[in-house]
Amino acid sequence: MQTISDRSAVGASVAADLPPVLAGAALAVSAVGAVLAFAGLDSPLRAPLALFYLVAAPAEAAVFALRRLEPLARMVASISGAVLIDVLTAESMAGLHLWSTRNGIAAVGVISLLLFLLGAGVNRSGCDRESPVKNTET
Repeated sequence: MQTISDRSAVGASVAADLPPVLAGAALAVSAVGAVLAFAGLDSPLRAPLALFYLVAAPAEAAVFALRRLEPLARMVASISGAVLIDVLTAESMAGLHLWSTRNGIAAVGVISLLLFLLGAGVNRSGCDRESPVKNTET
């Protein structure tokens, strides 16, 4: 029989594993939306999943690039950055007369990939929260 402390440890483990699982599920759903929109398949899920892709892809790339920030600040910055990327991409493509659904999906995908690669190159050793504090008085 499990004790209360065993149940709380299991609950804490599940709660710690939940954000990466949700991020992976969001990535899978957004990839399906991109494929449906890019391929031009007729499906009732095409529009909502493509819209989810247009927000989720740059947001997930920004979350990865901003991993030094606190979780709430990272979430707010990534969502607002995703909306900014979408608006600027649509505005610039419409101004250049290049706008189409496929071009928009491809442009947001390329920008998200570049943002992800930029985040992959960030040196984590410079993070202040991870460096140990040395006591100089001893």
